[in-house]
Amino acid sequence: MKENWLFIKTPDHYGNPEIIQFTEDNIDYFNVEKSEGTFLIKNENRNEKLTEIDHKFINPNRIRFFKKGKIYRVLSEEKSTTEDCIFEDDYEKLNATETELTESEIQNLKFEFNWNGEKMNVRFNEVLDSPIIQEINKRLNKEGSRIILGKLNETLFLSLYTDIYLDKLIPIKYVDREKMILYGFPKEPYEINCPIIE
Repeated sequence: MKENWLFIKTPDHYGNPEIIQFTEDNIDYFNVEKSEGTFLIKNENRNEKLTEIDHKFINPNRIRFFKKGKIYRVLSEEKSTTEDCIFEDDYEKLNATETELTESEIQNLKFEFNWNGEKMNVRFNEVLDSPIIQEINKRLNKEGSRIILGKLNETLFLSLYTDIYLDKLIPIKYVDREKMILYGFPKEPYEINCPIIE
């Protein structure tokens, strides 16, 4: 089994979650797609040479790629600017989740999430939107935001869905009946403890 590295999405990244795998000097790119309770990775038929990408290891489980790009700004109908920049893309190595609980036992637990002041209660399979947003979604035939327990190989994830779209994956390092440890965040701390809510 090859190692999977998850692309760490920042708030300004859109699109499907992405996985890379290293084969000798090649980097192979895959899209993550949902299936019944598990995730599948689908080859994008895109690869690059690692030696051709400026990169560094932030720690043994996180690699950062530095890629040249351009930022386009439209100032008006007649005027725009272009600026050269370096994009930094992080990938986190996925490891098997450590737990003695079954997936259904985990889904019945609730945890307190607090990452850099961003707080929420992690409740699986429940709509997370406020009652007003739920009413609007109902009129628009949308499902709303929710967290589903997902799995790719031996790694469990908090899978954040917006309507029917898989938006973000947060890998679970460890979970028991007292806490859950999450990792793979875009900024430090890259790993957090989430205590259980009784």
